[in-house]
Amino acid sequence: MLSPEIMKRLPALITWTVAAIALIAIALWPQYVEHRTDEARAASFPTAAPVTKDYLLRDKTIAFWERAVRERHPGDMLSPQNLAEQYLQRYRERGDIDDVLRAQHMAYAAWRAQPRFNVPAMVAVASVDLTLHRFKEALAMTKAIESFDKNDEQMEVREASLDMEIGRYAAARHVLDHLPPEGRFDIARDTIEARYAELTGHLAEARTLLERPTALANSQFDSPAQSRAWFFFRSGEMAFEAGDNDAAIDDENQATRIFPGYADALRAQARFECALHRWNDCLTHATASANVVPYPETLGYEADAQRALGDAAGAARTDDLIRTIERIGNAQHISDRLLAIYYSEHRIHTADAYAIAHRELAVRDDIFTEDTLAWAAAMDGRWGEARTAIGKALQFDTENSLLQYHAGVIAQHFGDLEQAKRRFHKALALNPQFHQTYADDARARLAALGA
Repeated sequence: MLSPEIMKRLPALITWTVAAIALIAIALWPQYVEHRTDEARAASFPTAAPVTKDYLLRDKTIAFWERAVRERHPGDMLSPQNLAEQYLQRYRERGDIDDVLRAQHMAYAAWRAQPRFNVPAMVAVASVDLTLHRFKEALAMTKAIESFDKNDEQMEVREASLDMEIGRYAAARHVLDHLPPEGRFDIARDTIEARYAELTGHLAEARTLLERPTALANSQFDSPAQSRAWFFFRSGEMAFEAGDNDAAIDDENQATRIFPGYADALRAQARFECALHRWNDCLTHATASANVVPYPETLGYEADAQRALGDAAGAARTDDLIRTIERIGNAQHISDRLLAIYYSEHRIHTADAYAIAHRELAVRDDIFTEDTLAWAAAMDGRWGEARTAIGKALQFDTENSLLQYHAGVIAQHFGDLEQAKRRFHKALALNPQFHQTYADDARARLAALGA
C-alpha cells in the first residue's frame, strides 16, 4: 500500500509524467512524421519486377538485326534503326566505342531510307551525337524533331537534358516549367528534374526526386538491366555527395546485382572506397571496372590503390596505361574531362590537362567542365584563369565537395581567407571523407587558418 506521503504527491507526479511524455512526443514528432512520410512515399511506388537478363542475348539480338539489314529490303528503315539502338545499348553495357560508330552508321541509314518526318531515326542520330558528346548537334536534331512533332513531351525533356549538358540552365528550366503538370514520361521527366536540382544546389531534393523514377524504371520487367541499374548508380553518386557513404555503397552493390559487371557502378564504388581508404576494396572494384571499360578515372583509382598498398611498380604501369589511352584510345574525346581531372589531381602533365580541359569546354560548357578547367588552370599555375572559371562553376553553389574544395584553394591563393574557410567547411560538411587526399588537406588548411 502506498504511503501517505506518496499519496499526497501522486497527483503532481501524474501531471509531471504526462507533461514529460508530451514533451518527448513533441520532440520526436518531426522524426515520426518524416518516417511515416518516407513509408507512405515508398508504399506509393510500384514493386520491382524480376530482372530480365537481356544483356546475355545482346550479341544474338544484334546478329538478328544485322542479318535483316544485309537483306537490303527497299525502304527498310526499321532494321537499321533497331540495329542502331542495339549497338548503343551494347556500348552502355560494354563501353566499346566502335559500337557507337556502328550505331551512327545505322542511324543515318535508317534516316536515308525515309528522310521526311522519320522521328525514330532522327532520335537515333541524336542519341549517337549525345553519346559522342556532340551535345550541340544532338540539341539541334532534337529541335528539328520538335519543329514538326509539336508538344512531344519526350522531346522537350530531351531538350532540357541537353541544355544542361552545355550549361544552358535557364533554358532547361524554361522547358521544364512549360511542360504539362502531369506528363506521360514520368521516368525521364523526374530524372531530369532530379539532375537540375542536383546541379543547382539542392542535393537533398534531388535525391528525393530520383526515388520515383528509380522505382518506376525497376518495375518494368522489359527494361534493359543496365538501364535499371543506372538509377541505383546515380542514387549512389548522390548519396556519397551527401555524406551517406554506406547508402552510396549499398546503391552501387544493388546496381551490380541487377547488372553484373556494370562498369559505371564498379567505378563509383572504387571512388567511394578510395576516399574511405579501403584500399583493397578500391583496387578490386577499380580493376573490375577497368577490365570492362578502361576509363582514365577508373585506372586512376587503381593506381592510387596500388600506391597506397605499396605496389609502386604496378602504379607506374597503370599511369603509363592512362597516358596511352590519351594518345590512342581517346580519338572521340569522350574521356577528355576524365583525363584532365586525373592529370590535375596528380599534378602530372599539367599543361596537357589544361589544354584538354579547354578542348572539353568547347563542347560542354557546364558547371563541372568549368570546375575541371579551374583546377587544371590552377595546377598549371594559371591562377587568374582558375579564379574566372571557378566563379562560373559556382553560379549555383552546387553541393559538390570537390567543387567546393577547389574553390577554397583558389580563394586561399588570392588571400580571400574567409571565402576559403567557408568553402572548406562546406566541402567537409557535405562529406567529411569526400576524397582520399583532399578531405584531409581541407582539414589541414582550416587548422592553419585557425578555423
